[in-house]
Amino acid sequence: MKKTLTLTVHDLASDGHGIARSGRDVYFIPGALPGETVIAEMLERKRKIWFCRLVSIEQVSEHRIEPPCPHYKRCGGCDLQHLAYDQQVILKQQRVARELSRQGIEVERWDAPLIAEQQQWHYRRRARLGIRYNKATQEVFIGFRESQSKHLTNIDTCPVLVEHEALDWKAWRSRLVQLEGITRFTHIEVLQASERLVLVFRVLKKLTDNDRKKLLGWASELDIDIYIRPDDEQPLAAINEVISPLTHNVLGHDLTIHPDYFVQVNNTINQLMVAEAKAWLAPEAGSRVWDLFAGHGNFSVPLAQNALVDAVEVSDEMVQAIQQHAQQLCAPIVKTTENNGVEGDRGLIAHKADLSDSNSLSNLPNPDYVLLDPPRAGASACIEELIKRKAKRMVYVSCDPATLARDLKALSNDFEIERITVLDMFPHTHHIETMVLLVPANKSTQGRQKTMSDRLKTQTKTRINTRLNSGINNKSKAKEKGASRGKSKR
Repeated sequence: MKKTLTLTVHDLASDGHGIARSGRDVYFIPGALPGETVIAEMLERKRKIWFCRLVSIEQVSEHRIEPPCPHYKRCGGCDLQHLAYDQQVILKQQRVARELSRQGIEVERWDAPLIAEQQQWHYRRRARLGIRYNKATQEVFIGFRESQSKHLTNIDTCPVLVEHEALDWKAWRSRLVQLEGITRFTHIEVLQASERLVLVFRVLKKLTDNDRKKLLGWASELDIDIYIRPDDEQPLAAINEVISPLTHNVLGHDLTIHPDYFVQVNNTINQLMVAEAKAWLAPEAGSRVWDLFAGHGNFSVPLAQNALVDAVEVSDEMVQAIQQHAQQLCAPIVKTTENNGVEGDRGLIAHKADLSDSNSLSNLPNPDYVLLDPPRAGASACIEELIKRKAKRMVYVSCDPATLARDLKALSNDFEIERITVLDMFPHTHHIETMVLLVPANKSTQGRQKTMSDRLKTQTKTRINTRLNSGINNKSKAKEKGASRGKSKR
């Protein structure tokens, strides 16, 4: 029988698990909240970290609520439904502040979070669910993976997915069990475009004719588009005989999308985010804007209404999408020159470049403003070029507080934070987006950053020396103890 402990939770980890301490050990407890006293079962230890299971709550947090989803306790799709929504946002901002503080960056004032409290449910327009067939019971499972497990939780409906009659997973289990090749179906992806719903099935082998006919019939019955994804190397294959173009609207612009495109999952927060980023940059006519990691043009197209935008992406498909959007804009007074430059007061130019290469931006014209929205890995390869180009304002949109803090630290001698806010793109989960406005640092700020950096280095050096000295002292004591034991034996 595994051991249990009574612990008091003092914080949440980056994955939403409660954190408790006892002696030198740290305990991670899924489902526990700060301020709660809990009984936890100790499952696994790695060095001084214990991974636990929540057995019971002895003292309940005032912010704990009953999760509305019937699948919540097993499904791994959400991890904060048991916490009141306003507290979710507070804890997410505290997490970002903690990561910044670790890099010696202290934020004096935060802008109000960008949230849509009245739309905290049924916000997710894109998701991927697993499919598994049990041959023994001839049962189909559809759902998200359980927390810290490879097992699927069978769900009937999902309260964070957009509402649509075709997203009844109980009904889909009844449909899919009829297929001859059900054992080859592994995933189902959901995309809600402005026009219609799209489902993409991952199928490991070629469909039989009978299965194709069944899928086509269901697509017609539900008035949706269905695609088959053979594998990651081959293009999607449409089941529908006629496929309509897909778009999503961003600040009045209908951007063409495809089921393979990256699209922000929360349409409402995406609108707020793009509008705020545009207001923070405030590019004037004739100014030049870099949009780095531009995707299909989520920021580029709205910004191109006011400025010349250089949209930089590594994917050929995304570059083509941006070029298509540039044509749709029909921006006037734009002339393409031999060196791929542009003359005029606004427009959109796509550039293919790998932004993990530190030289990828060297040939671009100097920007007045920069917007960057990198993946989780951050934008470390771009930092040197951004410092060299000295833009008037930069907006950094991040989906990972740790890499954001690292990059802001690297920029801190040359740029300072003027505004910062968190965006709750994923209510009821631990995921968090942050948006930061950076402006060139003045001399006093540069001096203050240097002082903080030196202080951080001193503190780190002191901690290392303390540990070393402690280790030396412990070894000396052990030797003395061993010597005394030897004497007593003799």
